[in-house]
Amino acid sequence: MATEVEKLIDDLNNLVKINIDRTTGYELAAKDIEDPSLKNLFSGFVKESEDFAEQLGQIVKHYGETPSESGTTAGKLHQTWVDIKAKFVGHSSESILSSCQTGDQTAIEAYNAVLDHEKVQALPEVQALLASQQNVIKQDLLLIESLHKTYQS
Repeated sequence: MATEVEKLIDDLNNLVKINIDRTTGYELAAKDIEDPSLKNLFSGFVKESEDFAEQLGQIVKHYGETPSESGTTAGKLHQTWVDIKAKFVGHSSESILSSCQTGDQTAIEAYNAVLDHEKVQALPEVQALLASQQNVIKQDLLLIESLHKTYQS
């Protein structure tokens, strides 16, 4: 049975993977979208996700472990589905924003799970970092949802 610290490291490494998924998703979105303002927005989200993964990786290293270097299986499956869907319906702004929305909702849920972890609650600096990162992703999601509504009209 895993210790609380081992569980914490696994949870943090999962958030590293989630941010790698987010980086990959936004890189592809920036590549596939034609709207220059959305390209710039997505490029900013790429940098943000890289920074988040790096910050989380530093905590994992602090506990003597190696941070993940690849995303989640679910993230890879989601991206495969997006690629298949794009072959049939194209890379519309609406479909790209919908995919980004799904990815950020998944990220927020993953952060919720880790923030509920007892060990995180006992480490205020880790809890503050996670809450801060999650709040940024929530703000990003609100913007994506707003843009998605605009492109649906």
